[in-house]
Amino acid sequence: MAALLPSSSISPVLRQKPSMLSLCLVSNSSCLSNKRSLSSSSQSLSRTRTCRSQSLNRSFPSLAPQTRHITTRIPRPFSQSNSTKANKSAANTQPAPVHPPLPLTNLPYFIRRTPSNQLPVYLVTKAGGTKQETKIQKTEGDVDALCSDLAKTLGIEPNSKDIYINRLNGHVVVK
Repeated sequence: MAALLPSSSISPVLRQKPSMLSLCLVSNSSCLSNKRSLSSSSQSLSRTRTCRSQSLNRSFPSLAPQTRHITTRIPRPFSQSNSTKANKSAANTQPAPVHPPLPLTNLPYFIRRTPSNQLPVYLVTKAGGTKQETKIQKTEGDVDALCSDLAKTLGIEPNSKDIYINRLNGHVVVK
């Protein structure tokens, strides 16, 4: 006959960690002792098994009953208590750095992305591999404004021959 009792030896640990469950299973059978302990972030399991062989049980019928201690972590599906939240907020005294939001600007040009959500910027090699150019395709809107902003960002004069617009297909080419 087996009985399921709360384990009193682990109850102080349970007061510190309320998500732990500890049970003690008491039975009349006996075997040799085998202890196993497992720990992970989502589950902590300790088992103690006391067993004695059947031959010892027959020769010593008055041996102690078998006991098993099982401790397991049960994750809670509901929110944390207010005291736990207060402890975590007190521990995080350093505030997160605040970045100003990016300015929303309506640019007069637009560069449409490829079907794989990449920007259509390509490296073109000409003259047997000695001349390389960067080509921006799929431009829409005011391509001249795109060309001047790109030249300003790269530190090139807007009217130089290093950056030009192919008016036939709307590509911007940078040497």
